[in-house]
Amino acid sequence: MTTRRTTSSNKQRRKHFLMGILATCVMSACNDNSSQKSVDIKQETTSSSSSTKNLLPPDGKTLMIIGQDSDTISEYVANMPEDNIEGVTLYSQLKSNSTDTTLFGIFQSANWQAGDVSFEKTLLESPDAALALGLSLDQCNQAPHSQNLTDGKYDQALKELVNYLTSLAPRKVFLRIGYEFDGPWNCYEPASYKTAFRKIALALDEANANNVATVWQGAAWPDSYGNDIYNTANPDHLDTWYPGDDVVDWVGVSVFYRDLSQWNYVPPTTPDAGQQALLEFARNKQKPVIIAEAAPQGYRIEGLTQSPIQENLPTATTAEAIWQNWYQPFFDFIDDNKDVIRAVAYINANWESQGMWHCSPGIAAGQQGCNQGNWGDSRVHVNDYIKQRWLEQVNNAQRWVQSGNY
Repeated sequence: MTTRRTTSSNKQRRKHFLMGILATCVMSACNDNSSQKSVDIKQETTSSSSSTKNLLPPDGKTLMIIGQDSDTISEYVANMPEDNIEGVTLYSQLKSNSTDTTLFGIFQSANWQAGDVSFEKTLLESPDAALALGLSLDQCNQAPHSQNLTDGKYDQALKELVNYLTSLAPRKVFLRIGYEFDGPWNCYEPASYKTAFRKIALALDEANANNVATVWQGAAWPDSYGNDIYNTANPDHLDTWYPGDDVVDWVGVSVFYRDLSQWNYVPPTTPDAGQQALLEFARNKQKPVIIAEAAPQGYRIEGLTQSPIQENLPTATTAEAIWQNWYQPFFDFIDDNKDVIRAVAYINANWESQGMWHCSPGIAAGQQGCNQGNWGDSRVHVNDYIKQRWLEQVNNAQRWVQSGNY
C-alpha cells in the first residue's frame, strides 16, 4: 500500500491515531521582511550544487499540481478543459529489490482501493505536466525498508527507479522520498530514514538526474500518541529528521486545515504550529516549499455537507460557505507565504467512492466502515460556483505558471 498513509498491515496500530487522519492547517502571514527572504532563497538556489534541478518556477510564480490517482486526474482533465494541467501527483513504493514486487504504478498499473495508478496513462494524458511522485518506504508491521534500502538490499530496484526518472526528462519530477516522514502512521525512525533519503538522492546525483528535485515532506501532525520522535513541538524535531542541505531540494508540507474546526478533539499541539515550524525551517535553509498534499477534508462538495474528520456526521452547508471557510483561506495562505511556497498539490478526489477512504455515516475513524478517517469529496468541478472560483485563481497567469514546461 502506498497512497498516502495506509497499509492494510498497520491498520490495528493506526486505530488509535486515526481519530483524525492527516495533517493540518495553514500558517499565518509572513512577516515584513519576507520579500528579502524570497530574494535570499532565489540567490541560494541558483548558486547551490543542486541549482540545476531545484525546478523553481520563474518570476515568483507558483506551480499547481493535481492528484492523486490516474482515475481522478482523468476526471479533472475531462471536466476542466479551461485549465491547463501543469502538474500531476502519483504514488509508488520502494520496498523490495525486484520491480515485480515494488515500484507499482510505474512499471505496472496498481490499485490500493484508492483509484487506479498508471504512470504511463497519466503522463501520456498530460504530456507537459510536471510529476510529483510520492515514494513510500513506510514500514509499520513490515520489513525495515529504510534500513534495507540503506544496506543495499534494494539496489537493483533503486537503479530501475533512477533510470525511469531520468528517462522522463525534460519532464520535471518532484520526488517526495518517504513522504510525511514524521507521520506516526508511517513508522519511520530518524536514523534509517535519513540514510535512506540520502542514498536515493545521491543515486540521482550520480545519474545526473537534473530533471528530478528531491522533496523532504513533513506531516506536521499535532498528535504523537506518546512517541516522542513524532512530537512536532520538540524544539529539535525537524533537525532530528533532516537528511542534509546537500540532498534536499524542496521542503514539503501537508495542508488540510487552517484550524481545528473540523476536529472533534483537541490534540496536544496544533497543526498550525507544526506547519509554521516547517515553513520557518525552509526559510532558514533557503529552500522552496511545496504544499505536497491538500484538500478540504470532511467537506463533500457535490453533496454540500461538512463533518468532523474523525467521524462522518454530515451537516448541510453551501458552496459559498465551503469556499469562504476553506478555499479562500487556503489561497490567502499561499499568497501570504509566497516567498517560500512555490508549488501546491491539490487532491481533486471523490474520496467517498474509493474503498480505502470511504467513511459510512455515523462511523468513527478507525472503525469498520471508516478505517482511514472521514475525507469526503474534494472535486472542484462538481459545483459550478466552486469551479468558477477555482478557475479564477489557477488561471491567473500573473500568479501561477500555466505550463509544466516553465
